[in-house]
Amino acid sequence: MLSKLSRIAVLISLTLIVTVAAVGQGPPVKYFNERFVIKEMASLHAAQVTYQTTTGHGSFGSLAQLRSAGLIDQALAEGSKYGYGFVVTPNGTSYKTTATPIRYKKTGLRSYYIDQRGVLFGNDKGGALATDADVYIDTCSLFGIDQNERCTITAMRTLYGAEVTYAATVGNGSYCLIPDLYLSGLIDMFLGSMSKHGYSYGIEFTTGPSATFKINAKPLQYGVTGRTSFFVDNTGVVRGADHGGAPADQNDPPINN
Repeated sequence: MLSKLSRIAVLISLTLIVTVAAVGQGPPVKYFNERFVIKEMASLHAAQVTYQTTTGHGSFGSLAQLRSAGLIDQALAEGSKYGYGFVVTPNGTSYKTTATPIRYKKTGLRSYYIDQRGVLFGNDKGGALATDADVYIDTCSLFGIDQNERCTITAMRTLYGAEVTYAATVGNGSYCLIPDLYLSGLIDMFLGSMSKHGYSYGIEFTTGPSATFKINAKPLQYGVTGRTSFFVDNTGVVRGADHGGAPADQNDPPINN
């Protein structure tokens, strides 16, 4: 278990990581097709995760293998879609995927990168390949408030699952702060910084035989990045309501979608 000072240090370092990495903004109108490329990269990651846990028996697959398993369409399997060239490089329990404009400034501006961590990076590379040293792209923040809120609901469920897993393993029955979940490999560093999808996240927890936790998610800018505040506790029920930017609580209605 981390000391209080260690947790503060971790939180500060995570905040600095996110600040340095920055968050990519939406593609210029001229390159609207990049929005589809971004969604395709997320779909490719989902296909890889499915392949790894089923046909791949623990390993990630090539584009041809993903197509053979029925997880992607033929156009993507051929490595060209939406004016971009897609390259997947599997390496057992890891993989790298890049998406690069076929004709720089004609079919696209930014290059993109994703790997087994499921975090998307990208930037204007002049037509060269992107890497994980490029700008973090929050795929939810590109598509407005509704998508922010949908992704935040998923994040709340991820945090719930991570807390339960932590308590059942290294926590020995105790819950922890959100940065601890990142250090335990249960969430990504951006969620670990307690700021993602246009929302800020906070947690309260108790220890002992009847340990509990409460997690809140509030819009960073009410009316701009989100309107609904969300809440989940150790019951696993995600709740939410419009509180004008104030926190949600256990008295709010369940989120069913």
